[in-house]
Amino acid sequence: MTSKNKKLLFFPAFAVGVIALIAAINLRPDVPTKPAGDRSRVVDTMTLEPQMSAPIAIGFGRAEPKVEWKAIAEVTGAVVYKHPNLEKGTVVAAGTEILRIDPLDYELKLSQAIADLKSSETQLARLDQEETNLKQTLSIEINRLQLAENEYQRRVDLNKRGLTSQSDVDTQKQNMLSQKKLVQDIENQLALMPDERGVSQALVKVNQAKVDEAKRSLEKTRIVLPVTMRVSEVDAELNQVVNLQQTMVTAHLNDVMEVEAQLSIHDLQLLSNTLNWDESQSGNVELNKLQATVELSSGNLTATWPAKVARVSETVDANQATAGVILEVSQLPSNNGLAGTPVLVNGMFVKATIEGQKQPSWLVPERALHGDKIYLMNDENRLEMRSVQVSYRRDNQVIITGDLQQGEKVILNDILPAIEGMLVRESIDEASQ
Repeated sequence: MTSKNKKLLFFPAFAVGVIALIAAINLRPDVPTKPAGDRSRVVDTMTLEPQMSAPIAIGFGRAEPKVEWKAIAEVTGAVVYKHPNLEKGTVVAAGTEILRIDPLDYELKLSQAIADLKSSETQLARLDQEETNLKQTLSIEINRLQLAENEYQRRVDLNKRGLTSQSDVDTQKQNMLSQKKLVQDIENQLALMPDERGVSQALVKVNQAKVDEAKRSLEKTRIVLPVTMRVSEVDAELNQVVNLQQTMVTAHLNDVMEVEAQLSIHDLQLLSNTLNWDESQSGNVELNKLQATVELSSGNLTATWPAKVARVSETVDANQATAGVILEVSQLPSNNGLAGTPVLVNGMFVKATIEGQKQPSWLVPERALHGDKIYLMNDENRLEMRSVQVSYRRDNQVIITGDLQQGEKVILNDILPAIEGMLVRESIDEASQ
């Protein structure tokens, strides 16, 4: 076949191929297309409703007795008696004499003070009797003065009539003046009596005070527990000489224990925000509205006590940047911390849980939060992103604040990619609810 014939055959073959291609395109069935409505993303949603919730703060601290009592020596001397049960850890009943300091010196001082008091009282009584006697003597001497004056006047009259000599008149006048001087001396003594009595009365009071002081010093030689307490430290032994201001015994009440739980400033602020502070009232009134528990965990032992938030510490821990919240735990006194129901004892390391007051809040699951945003499905079934602030977390729930309204639908899914305004639709289960 020549070259010319080959070229002539190419055109018919090319035409047949084009016709076959066109026929194949026309005869191909249409590819089914997805309707526009089916392009929306299926999501799980929840309806936003306010729920009562409160923040919880957890801290740790050591238990300490609220009331600690110290027996401080107010007198000096040797210890002549020590109670046999006065040992660290024992519970001693109220009214028990636990120590006695040698009272001999103080008994002598009391006897001397009593003797001085009786002497001053005798002196005062002597003054009273002397005043009474002087008053009676004064009355007698005044009468005698009156008689002397009358006699003098009679002698003057007789002398005028020449019936007596001038020497008799002068002698009687001297007697009258002597009697007048005696009366004046007695009156002067009586005038000084109030001052002397005041001095004697003051001396009686001074000596009475010395007696009272000696009695108190003698009483201070006996150390008696005012209430039932647990002994925590003993620093006095028999025949040991104790000095003034020396701490001999330390004990504490275990019916009320305190725990200073360390909380972060953020947690403390969360709890504070749930309270209604009133400047006209004491802050402790609001603190009492907080719920608190104290928990001890040691091996298989777990014990929990209800607690009361009493106050907040005045300082912040510089190392941990935490503030102390003092909790009070009331418990029944026990002879020991082991038998029966466990009791808090001094030095126990415990966990404190404090719950604020419940308030209406927006709660969403953790998975509904995307950074600082949540996804909402609006009335047009489109995705809307809303910025929120996280207040706190509790029980796998996030408590948020922001421009939110009751009844809005929160998307729970993690949509990738999430585009503002994209179409979304609820899952069948969500839509049927």
